[in-house]
Amino acid sequence: MLNDVRFALVDLETTGGQAAHDQIMEVAVRLLDFNGGVEQQWQSLIDPQCSVPPFIENLTGIRQSMLRGQPTFSAIQDTLWRYLDGAVLVAHNARFDAGFLRVNFARYGRQYSPLVLCTLKLARTLYSDWPKHGLEAICDRIGFYSEVHHRAMADVDAMKAFLDYARQDKGEAVFNFEVGLLLGLPVLPPSISQADMDAIPCQPGIYRLLDDAGELLYLGSAKSLQAQVLGHFTNTAGDSKATKLARRVCSVQWQMLAGELSAGLCLSLALRHEKPQMQRRAKAIGKPCCVRFVTNDDGVTQLRLRSGLPSNIAQTGELVAVFRDRKHAKARIIDLAKDADLCRFQLGVLADGERCGCGACDTAGDSVPTLSGGELAEFNIRAREVFASYLYAPWPFTEPVLVYEQNESGFGEWHLINEWRHYGSFTWDESLLLLSARTESESGDQAAISLDDARLKCEQAKDFQYEHYRLLRAFIDDLEWRPLSEFTA
Repeated sequence: MLNDVRFALVDLETTGGQAAHDQIMEVAVRLLDFNGGVEQQWQSLIDPQCSVPPFIENLTGIRQSMLRGQPTFSAIQDTLWRYLDGAVLVAHNARFDAGFLRVNFARYGRQYSPLVLCTLKLARTLYSDWPKHGLEAICDRIGFYSEVHHRAMADVDAMKAFLDYARQDKGEAVFNFEVGLLLGLPVLPPSISQADMDAIPCQPGIYRLLDDAGELLYLGSAKSLQAQVLGHFTNTAGDSKATKLARRVCSVQWQMLAGELSAGLCLSLALRHEKPQMQRRAKAIGKPCCVRFVTNDDGVTQLRLRSGLPSNIAQTGELVAVFRDRKHAKARIIDLAKDADLCRFQLGVLADGERCGCGACDTAGDSVPTLSGGELAEFNIRAREVFASYLYAPWPFTEPVLVYEQNESGFGEWHLINEWRHYGSFTWDESLLLLSARTESESGDQAAISLDDARLKCEQAKDFQYEHYRLLRAFIDDLEWRPLSEFTA
């Protein structure tokens, strides 16, 4: 994954630290192949066409007199561009060098936005126990000595020495992994081989990322297991949560399933019982939050929040918006009301001391906004329309159903569903008219049930789970839903 990457080790000496105002007065670049071999190198003093501060002269040893008659950046930009174009920029405190190059190339109509590998960040990552990570401190630590410092090619030599040291000291696999993470390129952890990754199917399922002690770090579902797992080791540049997770992963466990619905149902169940260390867990099983639409004495539609799904909702046919929990409901009400410029005062959901900020409240100022006849009718219609995507959909069957799902490998499952509740996933034996559970019992035998047993199973009380409801709604038009009575016909 890094085989085709070229690295350009670069160091600049400048007249100051501000790319917008100061100038480059020396540049050195060395091209390396993937294995660290030197391909080409080049260096040049540059006439900055301005004075060099005494501090900079003392720091670098570059005198004003040394720069007279040297080429300007305009004169060397074509040569420098040929070295840098398409290569990863490698520099110590790379933001500094990248900034100067970007500004100077831009003056001549060139956009310079390379992948950047900062050897300062790499040193801090690989050797966090070292007290200092400046280039001179690193050289002392690895035993690399140079007669000069703060000269462009001398600092490039020092960076090359550090990269060679780290590659040998940490090993090729660890070195390449950390370089890949810093660059945001797809790389595998040292303990996971390409053969391990190739063995993961490009099929739906769930997966577990484990650390070196076998402890669960992350639990996820995927349409393509291989692509999703590989995604954890891609786009991980910086000190993100993804990077921290990638560094701790040592192995992957996976389970292929019949499809995305199966994976979602299985993940939901697993997250309620397992505790991934680096993942926000699903909350303990609790009641969803429902929002009822009521009409106050002035005829205004208002919202009332309550926990749980009304038990008689199928009989009453009442319009109810359903959300994962109360926090989710409140957040979505605020966002949806703002987007539609609905007055939260009129909706009855404005907290004490809180200002609504809608157009009506801004116009009314400190007074209470009122609605005229036409405004009232429009408000009531919009209040329901805004929450249309969250309205509870009545169960569209008069009995339990089996939902069929099959992946590209031919593996299929039937999900037993009633009133949007999931009662298990099974394989169907048409000759015996039996459903065999996907998961094995503690004795090792697969539990098989008849269609009558399945119907009785669906009569058992089961909590309404918001995530299952949303999943099932999403797939109701894409999968085969068959009432149980059709299997006995």
